[in-house]
Amino acid sequence: MALSALAACVLAAAALLWPAATAGAAAAANPPFGTQAKIGLYAPVPAGWAAIAQDQAAGQKTIECLGGAPYLARVGVLANTAVPAGWVLVGVSLDARTSSVAYLGGAPHGATVRTDIGCTMPGGRVYGYPVPAGWTIAGSGTDSSCSWQDLRFA
Repeated sequence: MALSALAACVLAAAALLWPAATAGAAAAANPPFGTQAKIGLYAPVPAGWAAIAQDQAAGQKTIECLGGAPYLARVGVLANTAVPAGWVLVGVSLDARTSSVAYLGGAPHGATVRTDIGCTMPGGRVYGYPVPAGWTIAGSGTDSSCSWQDLRFA
């Protein structure tokens, strides 16, 4: 009888701990916006993350989680790096090594944002990203180094 009471107690404790264990695993799998980590220089960047810096000598790159970003959050990324859907190019460094990207999710209806669709800088050419779902091109043009387009949220 004592053995079955002990087993029941162990099962009850496991049932109480299981949600905490799975919540911890979910939090690790879905870190908050802005979380940074280092990975190998040639390792693939996980989905939902972007490469923001690299250190050739150390053989690694720094990545940042873009999931859960608020509307118009901006992040500096390595130029021409892949970003999740909903992010657009909004600026390029003069050496064309880094770009600024902004998140358009959660935009109010009628919002307008100017994005770069391609920039030629002294350090090279940097390309923009596709127009996010729900946005339309409201205008476009070219300045001294970049082609731009205004996007409007419908």
